[in-house]
Amino acid sequence: MSIKTIPLQQAIQWIARAAAADGVISPSERKVLSEFAKAYELDAAKIIRLAYGFSNDYEQEVVAVAPAELKGTRFEEFVVSLCSDKSHFKLLAWRGDKISGNTYAIDTLMPDLHIRHKIDDRVVDYFIECKYRSSWGKDDAIDLSPQFVRYYNAAKDNGIELFIALGVGGTPSNPEEFFLIPGRMVKLDKQIDRVRFVKCRCPKTPAGFQQYIAHYFNKRIFLKQNE
Repeated sequence: MSIKTIPLQQAIQWIARAAAADGVISPSERKVLSEFAKAYELDAAKIIRLAYGFSNDYEQEVVAVAPAELKGTRFEEFVVSLCSDKSHFKLLAWRGDKISGNTYAIDTLMPDLHIRHKIDDRVVDYFIECKYRSSWGKDDAIDLSPQFVRYYNAAKDNGIELFIALGVGGTPSNPEEFFLIPGRMVKLDKQIDRVRFVKCRCPKTPAGFQQYIAHYFNKRIFLKQNE
């Protein structure tokens, strides 16, 4: 009796869909995906990202690459975990922004996350660009990447809000400080000053994240729309 083999890319799609079948990626399923990636020398973060995409009825191409435990990816996972309540959130897109030779992530010209959020009887879309730094830079400031202007303009062109999720210190999966900064506050300055943006510190819990976003839209967006 012969065993039928399937292409690796097809196997990746299959195991990611299986993990996402019930709409929730559990810790045990994440472990299975990570072990699969390790066995075939793939990037576990990208396969887990694909599973999250399937769990939200959103499919995107994922390129199989060599392992790369990137701090940025771990921080993105942390941010995604804060908006996992499906009664309020839907993850429409989770994009990568790394390019190396012929290995690239799809949709690199847009911010990392595209979220659809139900706030009371309204539904809003917004982008989140994720940034993690192990410490503050000179003068307690952090420079944003040159791509920030592109993300800012992409949000403006789409008529939706852009937030910068910034983690500083601790670990990417549990930063010591977590900020959720409206892009309109940064505009094109491309620098985040700790003192100026201290009021943008966000709770590191799903409930706190939900309340922070709801407060922002109720106070800054919905109120102006009703005027």
